[in-house]
Amino acid sequence: PEIPPFAANDSNGGISGVAPEASLLIVKVLGGKNGSGKYEWIINGINYAVEQKADIISMSLGGPSDVPELKEAVTNAVKSGVLVVCAAGNEGDGDERTEELSYPAAYNEVIAVGSVSIARKSSEFSNANKEIDLVAPGENILSTLPNHKYGKLTGTSMAAPHVSGALALIKGLEQDAFQRTLSEAEVYAQLVRRTLPLDIAKTLAGNGFLYLDAPEVLMERAEQAQLLSF
Repeated sequence: PEIPPFAANDSNGGISGVAPEASLLIVKVLGGKNGSGKYEWIINGINYAVEQKADIISMSLGGPSDVPELKEAVTNAVKSGVLVVCAAGNEGDGDERTEELSYPAAYNEVIAVGSVSIARKSSEFSNANKEIDLVAPGENILSTLPNHKYGKLTGTSMAAPHVSGALALIKGLEQDAFQRTLSEAEVYAQLVRRTLPLDIAKTLAGNGFLYLDAPEVLMERAEQAQLLSF
């Protein structure tokens, strides 16, 4: 079946995604039943999305090799103003001191997303490294499946789309507020504003937990702390 041009919404009795009014550009870069592929395919997909003037590239994929051409494609995308989001990877051992690197997530230019449970506990499988930007729910997430089905899946591949959808909302909201186009770095800064710090090592959680109401929550905490200090 043809993939609709908009993100998941519940108009037909299905589920609603993070940004149900976002328009989608579907770029298939992996094949086979196990979702395998070549770095060249991913590179071509990134370049194509940039050519099509996508705002956000969301990649729930990764591999063990640092390929210069892949980094070049990511760097070019970011320089073009595109936000590049990628799943951090599922090779973690639960130890924040050991690094697990998956590419392109491990590149500094990428917004690398780790996984936590709904209780905001770090997922044992979530990769740990110094390039993790933030975390989002990645355990037992209800999502769309092929052939018009739904099911619960687990992995950083489920956490990353939470951030991609959030960025679509944030970019639209903040550009309306500022009444101008924001740079990739500016939108990323607005994303970081919407994270809540967690009592988890930075190598696992980065800036913290994605929470769109974080500015209001943190303001309330600051006001309560100020009241208590008097």
